Amino acid sequence: MRKYCLFFILAALCLSSCSRTLEPDSGFVASRDVQLKVAGQVIYTYDPVTWQLGFNRETCEFRALDDGMNNFFFVTCSGVPSSVGQKLEATVVWSSGSSTQSVKGKFEVAKVQGDTYWLWCGDKKVQAGVTVVVLR
Repeated sequence: MRKYCLFFILAALCLSSCSRTLEPDSGFVASRDVQLKVAGQVIYTYDPVTWQLGFNRETCEFRALDDGMNNFFFVTCSGVPSSVGQKLEATVVWSSGSSTQSVKGKFEVAKVQGDTYWLWCGDKKVQAGVTVVVLR
């Protein structure tokens, strides 16, 4: 009997420590900004004076780019975000003019404020948050 109890305790500890997802970054969720954050670093923050937003409902693609079109982030989702807790497959691509990077994974809607959605991918390899706006 003791062996079984020890086995279950060890299995429970292993499962809890081997969790493959992390909770949403508190700074990202608390922010009111439209932004891209990867591995704890804010890559871009949308500035309405020098940036543009775009949204294509047919392809579920969100775009944020600066007026010079050198710096941008694009998000393509498996569906249109609608409520907290919703899970979506998404690809995020961003560029700083000279290089382009991307992440792909399961994102969860962590926060909703009007037509703005904070998407979080807590995969330990990805850890990305991106804010998207559904334009009407």
